[in-house]
Amino acid sequence: MVMAVAGVMGLAYGGSTDSIQIKVTMVTNIEVDILDASYNFGILASKVTSDPATRVTQVQNTSVDNREDWQLNLTNPANWTVVTVGTPGPEQFMLMAQFGTSKTTWDSTNHALSGTAQYCSVNKFGNGTYSECGLDVPTTTDTRDLWFRLTMPSESAFPGTEQTIAVTVTASAG
Repeated sequence: MVMAVAGVMGLAYGGSTDSIQIKVTMVTNIEVDILDASYNFGILASKVTSDPATRVTQVQNTSVDNREDWQLNLTNPANWTVVTVGTPGPEQFMLMAQFGTSKTTWDSTNHALSGTAQYCSVNKFGNGTYSECGLDVPTTTDTRDLWFRLTMPSESAFPGTEQTIAVTVTASAG
């Protein structure tokens, strides 16, 4: 008796893999410059709103290769606290900011500064014009005019004492 054995032989295919290394370096030269170190509203009475007729300062993107988005916030002075809506009460004030070659109508929703950094947009701290706002600011030679509007406290236990409100512009890559 003869037996036949049949088998199926499969072919094995070998595989090959390769990889690529993706490298990137986060930008390091994000810089912003406020061209005037201070502005003095002078001596103002309680409940008064001061709205200067000219820009208060200019802010410049001094980064060499990067467009920037800016954020604004303030630090309360020693004796007053910022409010962002309504009318300031005792020991309260409202400071609004707006970028643009000219200011438009002020509104607290878009222009009131607070202690929390908030990103700029065409309307947020802007006058409605994209090329004048604190968003996607071109590099090196571009400046933005910055306007302020201050509303004084309804009353204060510190008359005659100068209050200093620090406003911070923070830049990030746009």
